Amino acid sequence: MNILMDARGATTEEKQRGIEAARAVLDHAGITAEEAADGASAVERWDDMGFPPDQEPSEEEYVAAQAWWAASKAAMEACCVGWPDEKKHHVDGLQLLHDPDIQLTDRASALARMRTIVRAEDGKGEFTDNRVFFLALAATAEMPNSSKAQQLVSAVTVAYSSLSLAGFTPDEPIEPKRQAVLDAVDALEAGSASLN
Repeated sequence: MNILMDARGATTEEKQRGIEAARAVLDHAGITAEEAADGASAVERWDDMGFPPDQEPSEEEYVAAQAWWAASKAAMEACCVGWPDEKKHHVDGLQLLHDPDIQLTDRASALARMRTIVRAEDGKGEFTDNRVFFLALAATAEMPNSSKAQQLVSAVTVAYSSLSLAGFTPDEPIEPKRQAVLDAVDALEAGSASLN
């Protein structure tokens, strides 16, 4: 599995420079990106649980987490060379690349694919389809304002959750829920266009 650089406002070259720096750190540590990310997740989950003694991560997970954090730091430093501090605040660092066809899609394709998924949704699922969330992230990836992007992504995701789980409320009509998602996608399109 590969990694991607979450850095709003970064050029493709800057992001690539960050990824190469991260890979160098992970290679030096002898740990794969997946192992490192899993270790970081284990430590973060333990923190979220309030550090219960019987749930403490293993020594291997600690080592992997340290590698992930070091790789992320190296990636951010390499990506953001010469940037003003304000611009650096919009850099989140590394993420695992789970589905390149969705996570790396361009804005226009992401918007079209979201609308296709929404129109095909029957509301009978038991779980929310995360493709819409990742497509919304991809559609807003170039927005310099990360808080505005988060608002737009959240609006689409919340509306889509209501639609995809509509089967749990059969007494409510599904079409207004579908329209709410399409309206949220329209707002995301307008908001991401005006801030690019």
